[in-house]
Amino acid sequence: MEERDIAARGGCRHRLVAVALLVWFGLVPIGSTLLVNRALRDGLTPSAADALALLVAALAMGVPFTAVALRARSRPGWQGVGATATGLLIAGGYVVLEAGVRVILPQRGALMPLGRRYAAAGAGLVLLVPYALAAAWLAPRLVGSSGSAMGRGLSLGRWLGLGRSRWRLFFLGLAVAAVVTLPWPITGALGDSLTSLALSVQMLARALSHLLIFWGVIFYLLTSSFARTEGAAATTILIYGLTALGGFLPGGDSGVVARSLFLLPLGFLLTEIRARGRGILPLLPLAVWYLVTPALFVDPRDGMASGIPELQHIASYGVAGLAAAVVAGLLWLGRRVSERRRGERAGGGAEWATVALAAAAGWGLWGAVYVFAGEPGFYNHGFLIILEEQADLETAYGIGDREERLSTVYGALVETAERSQASIREELDELGVPYRPYYIINMVRVDGHRWLMGRFGGREGVDRVILNPNVREYPRRIPLPQERADVGSSDVAENLAAIGADSAWAEGVEGAGIVVGGQDTGYDWEHPALKERYRGWDGETADHSYSWHDAWDDTQVPFDDGTHGTHTMGTVLGDDGAGNRIGVAPGAQWMGCRNMRRDFGNPGSYAECMEFLMAPYPAGGDSFTDGDVSLAPDVVNNSWGCPGFEGCFPGTLEHGVEALRAAGIMMVVSAGNEGPACGTAGTPPANYDASFSVGATTDDGQVVGFSSRGPVDGLIKPDIAAPGQRVRSSVPGGGYAYASGTSMAGPHVAGTVALVWSAEPSLVGDIEGTEVLLCETATSQAVNRSCSTVSLPEGPLAAAMSPPACACGGVSGVPNNVYGCGIVDAGAAVTRALGD
Repeated sequence: MEERDIAARGGCRHRLVAVALLVWFGLVPIGSTLLVNRALRDGLTPSAADALALLVAALAMGVPFTAVALRARSRPGWQGVGATATGLLIAGGYVVLEAGVRVILPQRGALMPLGRRYAAAGAGLVLLVPYALAAAWLAPRLVGSSGSAMGRGLSLGRWLGLGRSRWRLFFLGLAVAAVVTLPWPITGALGDSLTSLALSVQMLARALSHLLIFWGVIFYLLTSSFARTEGAAATTILIYGLTALGGFLPGGDSGVVARSLFLLPLGFLLTEIRARGRGILPLLPLAVWYLVTPALFVDPRDGMASGIPELQHIASYGVAGLAAAVVAGLLWLGRRVSERRRGERAGGGAEWATVALAAAAGWGLWGAVYVFAGEPGFYNHGFLIILEEQADLETAYGIGDREERLSTVYGALVETAERSQASIREELDELGVPYRPYYIINMVRVDGHRWLMGRFGGREGVDRVILNPNVREYPRRIPLPQERADVGSSDVAENLAAIGADSAWAEGVEGAGIVVGGQDTGYDWEHPALKERYRGWDGETADHSYSWHDAWDDTQVPFDDGTHGTHTMGTVLGDDGAGNRIGVAPGAQWMGCRNMRRDFGNPGSYAECMEFLMAPYPAGGDSFTDGDVSLAPDVVNNSWGCPGFEGCFPGTLEHGVEALRAAGIMMVVSAGNEGPACGTAGTPPANYDASFSVGATTDDGQVVGFSSRGPVDGLIKPDIAAPGQRVRSSVPGGGYAYASGTSMAGPHVAGTVALVWSAEPSLVGDIEGTEVLLCETATSQAVNRSCSTVSLPEGPLAAAMSPPACACGGVSGVPNNVYGCGIVDAGAAVTRALGD
């Protein structure tokens, strides 16, 4: 380790001052963001608020740290405090500069453009490398050194690590990188190859800037100023870990605390290897791989829908961090033992050949785990070519016969797609590129070749070309725990009683003759509450040909890769005949399509399931020629949404939803879980006029905080409401559990439609008439509070805070943008249908 040129003494008072400085450094990013974005946001534009937050943070760190550093210069024995203040000043400047790059080039969003990723990496290097050089010049002057000895220590050769020990430390870093990142290939999978490359460049730039500033400047500054090397190393690690809190700027990223904890073990590793020799280049492989591996193997969309990351990834972060801490401890212990035995300073460890062999063995193990226990390869994104021409389906609304109406719509959609897609399909065939045509929306999906997007954009007849993001299949997953409720009751379930379903049953109406379609994560068709109601089961044998389709993996037997689909279908019609009547319409039948993998879909998978529901076709069949409209469902439950991070724009799926409505298939759609703020029901397909969207309430009729609200593009949304809090329903494996969400509310309405149409078959396909009937018989709920008098909470816990409902969009009567036309009443709706 480099020679110290500054005398230093320590003491309790000095340590207390240093600790206070570290605490202040950690609090400033969070405090600045809270102060500006909460107290002043109402009077500022978002960009002005972000800029003000950065200015406040810069002043809050720059002024006190500079003052302490200058004050410590003239006080004997305070060199350690001065060095700490100077180090924090340098780290604070790094935090503000990095946050400034994020303001100029926003980096949030799972589908961030590749160009922006490269631009962010380049901007970071352009700003931060000169900043590191300036910090190297400034550091010795702030602590009162002549600058000569420290300047020699920060010379380019020493800084980069061009000495004889570089290969030994380089291979040591490689070996350690393989060991501590081993959990990721076991629990994760690589996404798109082009995105992975861009992420790698970003992390390389970030790691290089980290090393230049923290282990190039700050580490040397502290070790030259502290009386004890251990104190300097610990302070460097703490500063590095606390710097992650700068991610709170701008906008308030609540995940930075977890990232800060994850970076601390890396700080221990880098400091230990840095202590064994000069320079930062040998640290680069370890720093890059530790930072990039989770970014590569974890889908950035994970947790966006539920707010809870995948549990196996949480475990991987924990195991990787623990492994890094343990390896750092072992390396430190080995170095100390070596120093005592040999009487020499750090750096006299094993020969480079031995370390190189260890690196080879570590990476051999890593590769074997990835190949044999992981999910090798990339899940590349494709894209959709959406054509301008869409079929004219207006004439279908005047057709009374259901099957004729379906056939007319199906024929018009197929004819339009076949004719207008011909030249594009021919070109794709010549290129040898895999693709799938659609008719429900006139578009073509191109698989795994996103670099061809520019070839088709802007040409005549093409409306737009959009990304169709793939969803990774992880090698293993840890399911989220559920509140189990396996013991049934002979009493009517509270959620069913709340909508009067038992009153409909008392009229002898249970949904017989109606087929309910579902598109979701899949379905456990053998669940006791669902099996007897599955259309593909005749009581003795199963035929899944026209009752099941998998838009992701083409499986031929229904299954649920989560729990969501099975739970929603149970609420529509579940009944095991043994005290578990969990469904609104237990006499109806169901069919299903898997449009999500790991609870995520994309525009292509959602459209594929819509096509299957329009005209079911057998496994391996052609949707254009093998569809059988006579087997289409009557009503479809859609407890899903396609937000922007799944690839949807507001109108992406609208033509598909309108086509199903034109065919007489009613689309009941959950409104979303983005409440309590107004205008949050804008996720497709809940935002469409052709969808009948459903908000969530408690069993006693009060809106739940998470329920999304309108208005949306001038429409009142949701259209109606239903129970969606702690709903008991079926889950894969034959059990039952509670779940909450508008996903649980939508099935109540889909089941009610099945009851109404069973009671009065002439209403089947009359979607507008059915909507009117449901709204006229719903329990009205007005909203009397003005939104200007209600303070709506913000942030990830906003929905849980259960604020009072306000009249979103200024609509306080009925219908409104909270409850729609009211809370569905199945009993009253069936009575009206029977009476009329």
